[in-house]
Amino acid sequence: MTRSMLRPHVSPIFHAMRATAVMSFALAVAACNGPATDDAPIPPPEALALGAAAGSGEPKLAAGGGSDVVASWVEFDQQDYVLRFSTLTDRQWSAPGTVARGPDWFSNWADLPSVVPISADTWAAHWLVLSPDSFGAYDIHMAVSRDAGATWSAPSLLNIDGTQTEHGFATLFPWGEAIGVVWLDGRNYALEDAADPASAVTGTSLRYARISYEGDVVERGAIDELVCECCATDVVVTGGGPIVTYRDRSEAEIRDVVVRRHDGERWQSPVVLGPDNWQIEGCPINGSAIDAAGDDVVVAWFTAAGNEPRVRFARSADGGASFGEAIDVDTDGSFGQVDVALVDSGAAVVSWWRRGEADGTALVARRIAGDGALGPIVTVAESDYAQPLDVPKMASTGDGLVFVWTDLVEDGGVKSVYADPRLLAGR
Repeated sequence: MTRSMLRPHVSPIFHAMRATAVMSFALAVAACNGPATDDAPIPPPEALALGAAAGSGEPKLAAGGGSDVVASWVEFDQQDYVLRFSTLTDRQWSAPGTVARGPDWFSNWADLPSVVPISADTWAAHWLVLSPDSFGAYDIHMAVSRDAGATWSAPSLLNIDGTQTEHGFATLFPWGEAIGVVWLDGRNYALEDAADPASAVTGTSLRYARISYEGDVVERGAIDELVCECCATDVVVTGGGPIVTYRDRSEAEIRDVVVRRHDGERWQSPVVLGPDNWQIEGCPINGSAIDAAGDDVVVAWFTAAGNEPRVRFARSADGGASFGEAIDVDTDGSFGQVDVALVDSGAAVVSWWRRGEADGTALVARRIAGDGALGPIVTVAESDYAQPLDVPKMASTGDGLVFVWTDLVEDGGVKSVYADPRLLAGR
């Protein structure tokens, strides 16, 4: 039985201390930077001034509720952590706003806070706070804005189990006239010492809640009682309801990615993607990502089943009820930390970290056409560090793609870039 992998409590300036790391905007566009079919030149990736402070980290992107793309990140101001956000309109980020601040947050590279537009006016945010007098335990705190981020409510505690365990990897999303949340929950570990040794494996569970716009929890429960401990969740909302993707865990330590739909009454049985049959006795800290448009649902994920690191992709044409055969997007030096976005004509784009030049790493993206045809792998950013040190995020802006990640050069900070979709199409 494997306990949750506790991560160190570090400041958002965590990565800036690695002075040998160098991140830069990619110039490796030459392979796909030829003329378009209309002979118009394809512009290279465009740096966007986000306004995140030096040493910032933990970026995330969200869209919906009639708003443009919203970026969120964490800064460190003297003794306080600060959750900040900005809205992208016409390739320009707005002046950063502030949700909350505090001295006792749990800050790390993989478990990301968020700011999410639920409707045009109602936004929700979450962050992690260390439990008093307990090493490694932390809870999920939330706030709600009823004026599109101008002001925020006082923080409230999402998980109310009262255990000194881990609660995190939350995803916020619109759920009817309410705020939906799914998260990884360690409360079952509090019962582990008293459990019957012959009973089933104790571990992290996947839980959900539905919260009113006023911040009151109107429904909560468990989706899955045994899941991978530290692989991020993701949710997309379709006409049929929300669909969650996460890395499941069996008692035999098979940790494959699944999706589950809520049909309006209950969460349906999991649909296993692949299947990969990845048996690993410990969390790889490498979550899956999902996006949808109508009944078209796409999921991307990382696996190293058979000791072969791969980024994989699967598509559903029936609103997530079933998925086609998985496609290998990358089989050469992949580190994962994926994201996925649907773009034009049913095509999808997957982003991830992979081995780069001179033993470094590269943030890359690849387009997958509706028929499964793969475009070229395009480099978005590069690092000379041998392992990925953050979870980059990507979102469609309607006329292109925006990326955010943590830059490691000198004092570092969250960076953003816009990419013309023709780069990924190889035209």
